[in-house]
Amino acid sequence: MRRLYLTCAVVSILLCGGFAAAEQGDTEIGFRLSWVTGSAESAGTLADTGSSVNLSSGPGLEIDWILWPLDRLTVELSLGASALPVGTSSGSLGGIDGGTLWRLPVSAVAQYRPDLFGNFNPYVGLGVVYNAVVYDDSSAYKELFSEVSFSGDLNVVAQIGVDYTLNIRWSANLDLRYMGMDTTGTFTGIDGAIQELGFRFDPWVVGLGFSYRY
Repeated sequence: MRRLYLTCAVVSILLCGGFAAAEQGDTEIGFRLSWVTGSAESAGTLADTGSSVNLSSGPGLEIDWILWPLDRLTVELSLGASALPVGTSSGSLGGIDGGTLWRLPVSAVAQYRPDLFGNFNPYVGLGVVYNAVVYDDSSAYKELFSEVSFSGDLNVVAQIGVDYTLNIRWSANLDLRYMGMDTTGTFTGIDGAIQELGFRFDPWVVGLGFSYRY
């Protein structure tokens, strides 16, 4: 139920931003390739193994809508996907591949864009992200656990970036964002025993892409 409330809150922000832009300003659509840097180790170990579970850096892809309700204030709505490898370290399970955690962030960010450097248009932003997750377990984990799942969460986005105007329609973009994620992994053993491990993932996301203004 809590996850439903958080999802509804994010959707409401997206809709409000969309209505404002539709009435008052232009719109851009952008595409980014990204790299999610950082790692997270489980707060605790898998029972009777002494082994920790960890998340690692991975590549991503993103589509953005940038709405212009005011000349210097924009709202960026983003949908993304990134593949984060899951590993196991130390203990009796050390080195076992855990598969891939697909992070699917949906974010809404308010941006301030000062007009300072001609074709170079820097910006800063602050907003929220809902991290939906889909877990694809490895064959090794299938033998160890009857089920493994990870929870989604609502978190904070802080952003700094720059657009370079190529022409009246097209711009190139370089972007750096902090997009936090707290997730709980639920590991159900073959014997039915259930264990939960918490993860705090504090990644910096580096993005490079293009946008089209219409």
